[in-house]
Amino acid sequence: MKTLNGITFLETKDIRKALKIGNQTCLALFHQKDFPAKKIGKSWLVMEESFKEYFKSNENVNY
Repeated sequence: MKTLNGITFLETKDIRKALKIGNQTCLALFHQKDFPAKKIGKSWLVMEESFKEYFKSNENVNY
């Protein structure tokens, strides 16, 4: 987890832990067009609020 200007960003390790998924599944999720992730340098980041909204609007998604 990283914070910048009061905004919390989740990294792949945070997403894997929260969803209890492996690295390959996590990366597949991050590569989906509708998933709100951005690649910054070598790291994938997603704003915490965007992550929560994604799963609120995609309740029936299975990983």
